[in-house]
Amino acid sequence: MVKVIIGGQQHLSVPNLPRNSEHTLIRSKTFLTGKYPIEKVWYPLGSFMPWRPVWGGYEVIHTFNRIICTNKPWFVTFEDHRFLYRDPQTKLEELTYKFLNNRLALENCKKIIAISDYARLRFMNWVEEWDVASKIIGKVDVIHPNFPVRVKQHKSYQNQQNLQLIFIGNHIARKGGVVALRLAKKAAKLGLPITIHIVSELWCGFGVPTDFPDANRYAEDLKLLDLNNVVFHNIIPNAKVIELLSQSHFQLMPSLMDTYGYSIIEGFSVATPAITTNVCALPEIVRHGENGYVLKLPLDKLRHWGNWLNGEKTKTEEYWEIVNHTYDDLAEQALQQVQEFLDRSDKQEHYESLSAGALAQVINVHDAEKQNELFDNLYAAAARLY
Repeated sequence: MVKVIIGGQQHLSVPNLPRNSEHTLIRSKTFLTGKYPIEKVWYPLGSFMPWRPVWGGYEVIHTFNRIICTNKPWFVTFEDHRFLYRDPQTKLEELTYKFLNNRLALENCKKIIAISDYARLRFMNWVEEWDVASKIIGKVDVIHPNFPVRVKQHKSYQNQQNLQLIFIGNHIARKGGVVALRLAKKAAKLGLPITIHIVSELWCGFGVPTDFPDANRYAEDLKLLDLNNVVFHNIIPNAKVIELLSQSHFQLMPSLMDTYGYSIIEGFSVATPAITTNVCALPEIVRHGENGYVLKLPLDKLRHWGNWLNGEKTKTEEYWEIVNHTYDDLAEQALQQVQEFLDRSDKQEHYESLSAGALAQVINVHDAEKQNELFDNLYAAAARLY
């Protein structure tokens, strides 16, 4: 049995670890806690002092979105390339980040794990000019997040059923909740038999990627939560989210930017297909007509929404017009997709095929039992070589 320290961003670690490991996984406690962890003093310190002492020894370290300074064998899992850098404010910070990044080339860094092909693409784009790129690139592997498979067979759809859609995401605009609400408004006007469930804390505006920074611009959209065909759930336990997913026909996630989309896999685990966009990692897990539907956005070379502006440009009226038009366009695309589904003469058979495709995706790529064995073998091999 191997003792493995788990460090870095804890929220990312849960679906990217063995869930029933034969080894001992020790979740590290940050050095200083509460409002003032050590990286608040100086961010690079978190890479040198990431945890309090662990008595009894350990053989392997697995970190998430964090490069560390250690002589032990270690793995790092990341969701995109941002774990490699911070904007250096001083020459010392610049040199420190370069030192840490170069640690990825050392022999004791056993594997660099991207959670998607999208993450790998961004990483490769960032490091390709580095002097040590040849030593790093060969270590990069893609291991998708894992989840328990909760059902054994696909779902069915009855012709007389009201179509149940669900949106899950605290960032109501970025993740596509505004699109879902505009879809509800359009569907109500046409008398379509659909109900849209919204699970969200309704965060929007300043500080949220892709959002227009003035949250007041979203006030009219949030009023749509009162529509008769919308059910607002606010914050609910994960078990209730899974229950709603299992009762829904489709999950809606028409996102403008998402490094992965864990809730889609949770939906697949109960055989619920998804309606999403073609950005970032989403088209890796949702394939149009196989396990859901993919709405189209213009993309740049890194698979980001091509009309996304940053910095001061987001405060302009031009940017509001861009995002406002995009929400409307995606709502119209989603409406067309829903109408096409409802108009199909074979929608029962078609839905069963989509549901079976969703379940197949989680079984073939995200099955927690298979991932458990994979990670356990990686840890054991690294410990033997140390």
